Amino acid sequence: MATHAQTHLPFVAEIDGHVVGCAWLFVAQRVPGGGAMDRRFGDVQSVMVREEFRRQGIGAALMAAILAEARDRRLLHVTVHSGRRAVDFYLRNGFTRHRQILIWESAPLDAMMSHA
Repeated sequence: MATHAQTHLPFVAEIDGHVVGCAWLFVAQRVPGGGAMDRRFGDVQSVMVREEFRRQGIGAALMAAILAEARDRRLLHVTVHSGRRAVDFYLRNGFTRHRQILIWESAPLDAMMSHA
């Protein structure tokens, strides 16, 4: 947590003093634009709930805490890059699909090394 304290906010779920889930909210600053000088956004990362504690509302509680923090910080938006299995979870928790997201992915390291 200390390593990422400047850019990532940790959220932890506990039951009886034991960590049963966690998540991170990455907060980044965008350049000024559209008449606004302070333009920050968030990205949800690594939402995890221990398997034996799933389907008990713990993930939803983590997401509620993250989104409350995003509102308090007045973030422009919050994104999440999800695996297929978790898409419905994020949709249930207020996220929507967005058609304007584009992505560039670097070639795998081994492919880049073979061209060097």
